Amino acid sequence: MRWKASQFWKNASPNELLSFFLSIEKGEDLRSLANHMLEDHEFCDLVFEYLWLLRSEDATKKFLNDENIKPDLLMKFIYFGYGKQFLLDQFDSNSYFLQIRQLFGSSQSLRILSLGEEMDRDPTLKIHLLSNLDPQTWEAYFDLLEEKNMTMQTLLGIFSNLRENEIRKILLNSHTLYYYLRMMMVSGKQSNEDTTGKEKENRIRLESILTAIHVWETFCQELKEKYDLTKEKSLAPNKRDSYRLSLVLKELVKVQAQDRSDVLVYLKGNGVILDSWEETTVLSALGNYDKVGKYF
Repeated sequence: MRWKASQFWKNASPNELLSFFLSIEKGEDLRSLANHMLEDHEFCDLVFEYLWLLRSEDATKKFLNDENIKPDLLMKFIYFGYGKQFLLDQFDSNSYFLQIRQLFGSSQSLRILSLGEEMDRDPTLKIHLLSNLDPQTWEAYFDLLEEKNMTMQTLLGIFSNLRENEIRKILLNSHTLYYYLRMMMVSGKQSNEDTTGKEKENRIRLESILTAIHVWETFCQELKEKYDLTKEKSLAPNKRDSYRLSLVLKELVKVQAQDRSDVLVYLKGNGVILDSWEETTVLSALGNYDKVGKYF
């Protein structure tokens, strides 16, 4: 096995490493590598160094999402990257977790979330991993909560440690998480649970944020009813109905400048901003409006 040869890690080129991460056989070979990484911290850091450098590559993502890579090893990698980014100027943990969550699929995110104690120590990471869950894994997560005798109130309580702008940013960047939180908040079971004064305060704050985002959800629904977005997307940008983007600009200009990019992510995630061309056009128009008072 090549990974057991120390000279391989010292001398391999980036392309050789990518090839290794992409081609390593599933089963015993990969499991053996993962176990050795847990046992040998120096070797583990060496592998992490390469994984971090190549984190944008598909081969790296495939490796990190293999079921043979244990959740506690993935947690170590997450904080390895955290340490790297922490040394940079103007480090922001929320922005880091927004980036790191993109390396993990829904199933792997659920496996990391199963590390109860570790997750409880870092609510920001926990929320970002929750935002990775698809409907199927959300159901599995609810089952996990029940197994640990945790209530929905416990889940909602993790937001109490975050600032309002952080919560808003996370939810705008994950409409699936937003949807499930809204579902929890309106459920009869949740409203009947006994809550303390602090829990009620946190719930009111979260409800306020969800209500504000619901305005954008309604806006998206109205655009979908008014326009055939599938047909629009099939057209060249200059053939699309320009009034649709005018409606988007009319609403976005009311939003504070620092929040617009997150709202735009939400609109794109909901399919009313059709592609990168429209996203760039909207951002450019908003920039012009801020400078000279007109879009174009």
